[in-house]
Amino acid sequence: MMMYPYLNLGPRDGVLMIAAAIMLVLTVVFNWSVWELLFAIVAVVIAFLAGSMKPAKNVLTFLKR
Repeated sequence: MMMYPYLNLGPRDGVLMIAAAIMLVLTVVFNWSVWELLFAIVAVVIAFLAGSMKPAKNVLTFLKR
């Protein structure tokens, strides 16, 4: 049962939210600065977006030769 059907969140979005929550906990536990928190969350978001990209077909053509 979805509580907010207009958000249309999937399991990958849940993993991203859990990763952001872990960064927030690490910030509190290890006394990170706000900049360290922002850099960590930006790194997680970039990794999330890179993981959802389609692989380019011609990048590994040199291996086929």
